[in-house]
Amino acid sequence: MPPPPSSDGDTPSGFQPAPEYSSPGGHVMTSAPPSIVRAKYAMWAGAVLHLLTVLTAFVGMDDMRAQIREELDRQGVAYTDNTVDAAVALGVGFSAFIGIVGVVLWLLMAWLTGKGKGWARIVATVLFAFYIVSFLVSLAQPTQALTLVVSLLVLIAGTAATFFLWQKDSTAWFRAHKASRV
Repeated sequence: MPPPPSSDGDTPSGFQPAPEYSSPGGHVMTSAPPSIVRAKYAMWAGAVLHLLTVLTAFVGMDDMRAQIREELDRQGVAYTDNTVDAAVALGVGFSAFIGIVGVVLWLLMAWLTGKGKGWARIVATVLFAFYIVSFLVSLAQPTQALTLVVSLLVLIAGTAATFFLWQKDSTAWFRAHKASRV
């Protein structure tokens, strides 16, 4: 049995109702449209997949070690095992750092676009464009098959999120949120 309504006019749960916005058809809606919900799910999937790319850096340490040795040999540079180990640690550390930043950005953009922040939709789109460039550059470099597959899945999640963020009902929702703050 639900609790009785409070005397101060709030809903029985104590939470304020979701903001209303007008959809392209003109009827009033009180929650995020399906396209925003789908975009958030795609961004959450992108965050999880991006986290997997961090883990692939650790899995691929032996391949990275072999690539470093091969490149140093090709250049005729003298090296020790400690030098190679340091280069591998630096590479894995950098990959992990960039990967964690990527995960945080995926989650932050999902949260902010879910809150109706129109500027976050633009930032998310620009960040995805940077990811596309990064992905294309990575194709020109030796990459593990697992890393390539996971990166391709991240690309698909980003494509889906961007697609959903720019649908008509999403645009109407962002405009309504912007108008309600003015």
